[in-house]
Amino acid sequence: MMGVCMRYASHRQQATEMLNMAFFKVFKTLEKFQKNGGNLEAWIYRIMVNTAIDYLRTEMRHHHSDLDNTIYLQDTGNVISDISAEQILELVNELTPAYRAVFNLYVVEGYNHKEIAELLGINESTSKSNLAKAKAKMQEKITQLNKINTQVYGK
Repeated sequence: MMGVCMRYASHRQQATEMLNMAFFKVFKTLEKFQKNGGNLEAWIYRIMVNTAIDYLRTEMRHHHSDLDNTIYLQDTGNVISDISAEQILELVNELTPAYRAVFNLYVVEGYNHKEIAELLGINESTSKSNLAKAKAKMQEKITQLNKINTQVYGK
């Protein structure tokens, strides 16, 4: 479950806070789950994601982003194949909380923009804009990382 929180957090300490808050909710409502039954792992996973979203929603109120322009991305080919999963996670963690939340919800969790807008309390167009900007930032960072890898490892 720490991995779930790390996808949404900027750093390990923040992920630990999310994890603790989520497990508090799990233990607080465990009796309710036991009465209704179901898949325990899926139930805990959903609590982790929702807690992370709540945490980021609170944090986003403190960090405002420029949401006026949507960035259109160009195709860069398959440059991501030379990057490790750990490096990709680090790049995602470098995104602003608003961009990271939308990126994770759309790309990792599979939500659509309407659902993301409802979850985060933002406009659907803001969700689309934040995703486009997150992708642009990721594209920029991946390109830089590939240049470094080429210089260092000759890839």
